[in-house]
Amino acid sequence: MKHKVNFLLFFVLFFVPISAQKFVWNTNLNYFFDNTEYAKSTIAKDQTMTGVHFAPELGLAIDSIQSLFAGVDLLKTAGSQNVIDNIHPIAYYKFQNQKISFYAGAFSRSELLSNYSDLFFQDSVNYYRPTLTGIFWQVGRKESYFNLWLDWNGHQTSSVRETFFVGASAHKKIGFVFADFQSYMFHFANTRPMNLSYSVCDNLLAHLSVGVDYSNNIGLDTLLFAAGILAGGERDRALLNGSYFPIGVVFRLNAEYKGFGTQNMLYTGDSRDVFYNKYNNEFYWNNPFLRSGFYLQSKWYLDVIRSQSVNGKLSMNLHFSEGKMMFEQVFTLKVKLNSSLKLNTKSKPTLLTKLFN
Repeated sequence: MKHKVNFLLFFVLFFVPISAQKFVWNTNLNYFFDNTEYAKSTIAKDQTMTGVHFAPELGLAIDSIQSLFAGVDLLKTAGSQNVIDNIHPIAYYKFQNQKISFYAGAFSRSELLSNYSDLFFQDSVNYYRPTLTGIFWQVGRKESYFNLWLDWNGHQTSSVRETFFVGASAHKKIGFVFADFQSYMFHFANTRPMNLSYSVCDNLLAHLSVGVDYSNNIGLDTLLFAAGILAGGERDRALLNGSYFPIGVVFRLNAEYKGFGTQNMLYTGDSRDVFYNKYNNEFYWNNPFLRSGFYLQSKWYLDVIRSQSVNGKLSMNLHFSEGKMMFEQVFTLKVKLNSSLKLNTKSKPTLLTKLFN
C-alpha cells in the first residue's frame, strides 16, 4: 500500500504538470562525402571522410519561449562493419524569443557556429564532433547580432587533458555594408593528477573584416567582397619564449546565382601552428593550411536540392598552398524537420532545375 501511495504521489507531482505542457521534436539527417586529394601537401591529410548523422530529439515546451530537449546523434561511417560508429548524447535547455537565444547543455554545433569561416575549424570537426557541450548566448538576428559560447570538450582525468573553447562573434550590416568578427580561445590544460611532462597551452584566433554584400529577388543570392585581419596568439607556458602572435590579411570574394556559386578566400601573412610538431591536432583545430604563410581556397558549388527542409550541395574545391594546387570533392545532404515546420512541397528554384525544366 505504501508503494502505491508513493507511486501515486510521484505521478501527481511529475506527470500531471508535464501533461499540461506540449511535446515538440526535431530530427536532423546529415550525409557527408568529402574526398581530399592532398597527397602533394606536407601539412594537410590526404583522406576520404564519408558517413551519415541521424539526430532525433524529443522536447518539452515549458512555454512559448522555453523548452527542454533530449536526444542522440548517431554516426554511421560508410564502409564500417559497426552498426553505429559513434554516439553523442543530446540534452539541453533552450530559451528563444525575438531578440535572444540561449542554449545550455549538449546540442548541435553546426547551425550555431555556421558564421565561422573555414579558417577556424578543419572539416573533420563538423563531421566527427557534431555537438557543443556548454553554453551559447546570442542577442540579435541575421543582420545584427552578437554571441558568446563555451564548449567544454575535455574532462580532466589521469589520462585526459582539460580542454575547452571560449568564443565570441558578431555581425552588423547597414545597407550593403557590413562588419563581422569571429574569435575563439582554446585552452589546453594538464591532467589530474598533474603530469610533469605536460604543459598548459592556449591558442587564440580572431578574424575582423569589413565588406559589401548585395543580393536581390531575381536570382542573385550573394555578391560579397570583404577584407580583414586574421590575428592569433599561441602560447606554451612551459617555454621561456613560448608566445607567438601571428598576423595576416584575409580577402573574400563570393557570388551565387540560383544555387550555383563560388566562394574564394585568400590568406597571406605569418604562418601558424608553431607548436604543431609537439601537440598536433590535439591543440590545433583550425584549417591546417594556415601553417603556410600563403593560402588560397576556391570553392565552386551547385545546390542540387534546395527546399524548405532539404539542402543538397555538390562542390569542387581548389586549394593553393606550398606552391601547389590540390583538389577536394564534396557532397553534403542536410535534412531538418521539426514539429513546428509547416511543410511546403515546392522547392526553391536553382540553376539546375531551371536548365532541366
